[in-house]
Amino acid sequence: MDISILSIDKKNNSLTLTQKTDDIKRNFEKLGHNLASVKKVSFNPTKIRKAVDAVASGDTKPDMILIADALTATDSSCFRKNFAETVASAERAENEPVPKDYWKKRNKAYKEAKKRKASQSELDELDDEFRMFRKKSRIFNLGDFGNGYRGYCFMYKGIKVGVLPWASLAGESIEDVITLAARRVIEVFERSAHDYPDGFSNREFVPEKTGFANRFIPLPGDKPKEVGRKLIVIAAFLTFLAAVGFLAYNMIYLSMQNSQLNGEIQKIAHRTEQKSDNPDNEEVDDSIDWDELKKINEDIVGWIQIEDTKIDYPVLWNKDDNRNYQFYLSHNYKGGYDSYGSIFVDYRCTEGTDSKNLVLHGHHMNDGSMFGDLMNYGGTSGNLDFYKKAPTIEFDTPDGDGTYKIISVFKTNTLSGHGEFFNYMIGNFQNEKDFMNYVYNVKIRSLINCPVDVNEDDQLLTLSTCSYEFTNFRTVVVARKVRDGESAKVDTSQASLNKNAVWPNVYYSVYGGTRPTVTDFCTAYEADQIDWYTGDYDFKDQEVQDTSNSGTSSTSGSGSGSSGSGSGSGGSSGSSGSGSGSSSRQSSASMVIYHTVTFINYDGSTISTQQVEDGKAATAPADPVKPSDEYYDYIFKGWELEYDKVKYDMSIAPIFEPQLKPEYQNGG
Repeated sequence: MDISILSIDKKNNSLTLTQKTDDIKRNFEKLGHNLASVKKVSFNPTKIRKAVDAVASGDTKPDMILIADALTATDSSCFRKNFAETVASAERAENEPVPKDYWKKRNKAYKEAKKRKASQSELDELDDEFRMFRKKSRIFNLGDFGNGYRGYCFMYKGIKVGVLPWASLAGESIEDVITLAARRVIEVFERSAHDYPDGFSNREFVPEKTGFANRFIPLPGDKPKEVGRKLIVIAAFLTFLAAVGFLAYNMIYLSMQNSQLNGEIQKIAHRTEQKSDNPDNEEVDDSIDWDELKKINEDIVGWIQIEDTKIDYPVLWNKDDNRNYQFYLSHNYKGGYDSYGSIFVDYRCTEGTDSKNLVLHGHHMNDGSMFGDLMNYGGTSGNLDFYKKAPTIEFDTPDGDGTYKIISVFKTNTLSGHGEFFNYMIGNFQNEKDFMNYVYNVKIRSLINCPVDVNEDDQLLTLSTCSYEFTNFRTVVVARKVRDGESAKVDTSQASLNKNAVWPNVYYSVYGGTRPTVTDFCTAYEADQIDWYTGDYDFKDQEVQDTSNSGTSSTSGSGSGSSGSGSGSGGSSGSSGSGSGSSSRQSSASMVIYHTVTFINYDGSTISTQQVEDGKAATAPADPVKPSDEYYDYIFKGWELEYDKVKYDMSIAPIFEPQLKPEYQNGG
C-alpha cells in the first residue's frame, strides 16, 4: 500500500518530519507499505484541502494519505474547524448535481397524478421515482494516540485519509504515531467495509427548490410539513408587507399630509400686505394675520417660530384640558384627529399666554416636524453649533410679537425609577422666590451655558417634547422674553457646553460620575455660584409654601412627585398635585423609602430580588456563571450598574468577557 504523508508546518514545531523519513520508511516496510511522498502544508483549512486534492489528483495516486501533527485538541473541535472544508469537498466529488429540471418534472408529474385522481400506490411510486439520495462522508475515530489525543479518518476520492494528533502532545514520537495511524486506518475501513464500502452513507435529501413558486407556493406533491412551512412564509411576507405599508403610511403619507396641512395655515398666517403704489410690488409687512387664523379656530392663541428648524406653527389652547386629557395632543388646528397633534398650551397655564411661564408641548416626529427639531439643541451633550444658529424663539400673539432668548436646554425624566422628578411644567408661581427657584433649577440642568441674564420680572417660554436618551425622557427648552428696550441679539460667542449639568439619577448609573449638589436660588446666589442674575434680590425673606406635588425647590429634603402618563411622541407628562405647580419639600421625618433591586443572569432569569433602603447599598449575589460554548469561555467581570447607593428601582445584569479557548489560539 502506497502512503503519502502531509506534514503540518507549524512555527513552534522544531522537529520536522523530513528528519524522520528514513525511520518511517523502515516501519512501513515492516508492514508491507511504501512511503510514496512527504510534503509540507500550512495549517490553514483551504490549503489543507488543496494539498489533499493535489495528491488525490496526481498521476500516481496513493492508497492512503496521513496528515501528521494536525490536531491540538482532545475533542473533535480542532478537526471540525480545520477539516470540514476537506470533508465537504470529498462529498461534492461523490455526488452528482441535481438535474436542473428536477422540480419542473416533479411538479408536472404530481399535477397530472392529481388530475387523474391517482391511487395512493401510484403516488407512492411517484415518491420513489423522485426520491433523491446524497452521499454523506463517514468520519471514523482512530482512537487515543496518547494523553487523550485522538485521530480521525475519512475517504477522499477513493483514498483513505487519516488525520493525526500532534505527536508531542500525545507524548509519542512522530514515527510511532504515523506507523500506528497507518495500521488503524486500514483496520477501521476493513471493519466498516460491509456497511460503508466506499466510506460514505446514503442519505435521502430534498433538493433545494428554485424559482418563486417552488419555494413559496403550496404545490401538488408537497408534504403537509412543507405546505405548512410555505403558508407560514406567506403569512410572514404578508405581515411584512403590512408593516411596510403601515410604515409608509406613517412616515411618508402622514408626513406629507401634515406638511400640506401646516403649509396651508402658514400661507394664511404669513400672508404679506403690499402697497399698491409700490412699482416693484415689494413686500412691506410680514405680521401674522390673526383675523384669518381666528376664523379657522378660536383656540389659536399664538404662533411660534425657530430659525433653521421646521418649527413654524400655530399654538392652540383648549381651556377644557386637564391632567387626564389634552385635546390638541391628538388633534390638528382644524380640530380633526391627527397623530401629529398640534403645538398646544399646557393645562397648568391657567392664564394662557399671559402665564408667567408659558409651557408648550409638541410631538417629537421622526421627520423633524412639530417639536422634533428641538433635538437639534443636543442629546446627551449640548449642540453648541446649533444653539449659536438659533439662540432665540419667536412667539407672537394677537397682543403683540415677542422674541425669547433661550436660557436652558435640558433633559429630564418622567419615570420614578429614573430618579426624582423635576416638575418643569409650572405656569404660575407663588412669588418671586418661587419663580427664581424654578429658573435656578432649569439653569443648573442646562446642557449649554447660555449667556443670557434672568431676573424675577422676566416672563418665560418653555417648550417640551419626548426624547429617547432614556425611556420616556423629555427634552425641554426654556427661554425668557426680551425686555422692553433690550436688543434681541445674543452674544453666542460667550456660550459654552455645561460639563456639570444636573441629570436624573439614571444618567449617572449608566455613564458614571457624581450628581452635582442641588440647593436653591438664594443659597447658590449668596455662595457666589450664580452670575446670570440681574434683579434686585429683595425676596430673600419670602416664604414658599410646601404642597404635596413636586415643585421648584430641589433641596436635599425635596420630594419627587410621581410622574403621570404622557404622549409617546412628545405630549405632556403630568405630575401629581395641583395645577399651580408650586414648590414642595417632604418632611425630614418622612417615611423610609425602599427600592426594588433585581440581579439577573446572562439569560435574563432572576438571580435575586431585594428591597433596599434609599441611599443604601444592595447586596450582590454570588458571581454568576455563563456556560462555555464551542469556541469561548466566559469570564465574569462584574455588574453593569453601580449599586452602592441605590436611589431607584434597578435591574442589574452581569458583564461577561469572552475568552478564546486555548486550542483556538495561535491557529491551534
